[in-house]
Amino acid sequence: MKKILICASRVSHILNFHLPYLQYFKSQGYEVHIAVQGSTDDPLIDRCFDLHFTKNPLSPDNIGTIFRLKKIIQNGNYSIIYSNTTLAGVAVRAALMLLSGTKPYYVHICHGYIFSEKNDFTQKMILACERMTKSPVQHLVVMNREDYDLAKKYRLGKILHYISGMGLCPEKFPPVSNSERQRIRQSLGADDHTRILLCIGEFSARKNQKVLIEVFDRLLKNHRDLILVFAGEGGCLEDCRRLAERYELGGKVRFLGYREDINLLCRSADLLLSASKMEGMPFNVMEALYCGLPCVLSDVKGHRDLAEDGGIVLFDKDRPDDIYRQINAVLSSPSVYQKLLSTVGLNEKYLLKNVQPELLPVLDREYSQKERVSV
Repeated sequence: MKKILICASRVSHILNFHLPYLQYFKSQGYEVHIAVQGSTDDPLIDRCFDLHFTKNPLSPDNIGTIFRLKKIIQNGNYSIIYSNTTLAGVAVRAALMLLSGTKPYYVHICHGYIFSEKNDFTQKMILACERMTKSPVQHLVVMNREDYDLAKKYRLGKILHYISGMGLCPEKFPPVSNSERQRIRQSLGADDHTRILLCIGEFSARKNQKVLIEVFDRLLKNHRDLILVFAGEGGCLEDCRRLAERYELGGKVRFLGYREDINLLCRSADLLLSASKMEGMPFNVMEALYCGLPCVLSDVKGHRDLAEDGGIVLFDKDRPDDIYRQINAVLSSPSVYQKLLSTVGLNEKYLLKNVQPELLPVLDREYSQKERVSV
């Protein structure tokens, strides 16, 4: 039987973004293995290898993971391997470089390079890791214009593919009734006059949620009818809780934890916020735009690509005054908000039905246009 190994730093990444692709490979007779941190009993996955990743890609703790991946690949007899995210990508490529003889067909999917061309030591070291492990990359997939330029400049893959994300599944985001919208809003503590600012994503230094809490405290001085709602978990969650307590924000800031009803949250909120320091092609923003939710976002790659189609206001993530000014401008003027609302929508090129036929021929050399899987 043909076998495929799919690698990512967290099991949630596979479950959130790759299930349609796993479904395709199962339909083609592949045995599907994943190598991630975490575990799952999803029926599309035949075997899950639980790995340990230290978040810093430069950490020596990841060396053990590289050697374990080498053994997994050596014993797996895989037809295809594809990796995702910086951590898993570097580890898989290092493992492949340690192998001798014929190696499996390999694709890396970049979900956003975590280096830039700034004169920063850490980012220079991350770039060095990408360059030192680039030799196994037969096919490299990127998702935004700036990552494409970086990959091309540093020749990080033999064949470069620019694809519009992993593809959003519209069936997961059906319209909701007004009564359902009101029910969700009430559960969040909002009445008819309250405006809900929503932030979705893992709590991390890169996602930069702390600055949104600081700015929100300023916004409340002019807008008492606001609630800031966070959906997600992560290492910085407790720090953000403590910050909200220090500002005595009480019920004005809500931490919901991990949620599966993102469609309901997006369709019940008034504005999506993100102060992320770096993105690839952010699913949370694509979901919000598809649900008709205007966005105020950091001016970073990924966000910039999506802003070209409207419905988005951008701010300078390094200037809290600008973050405050841009959000306040939208909240203070009904005409500004309505104009933003009138342009909200997700370009169809980001939908799964359009992305999947572009990505599958890269992932599977045997793919044929006649074998498209409807999801």
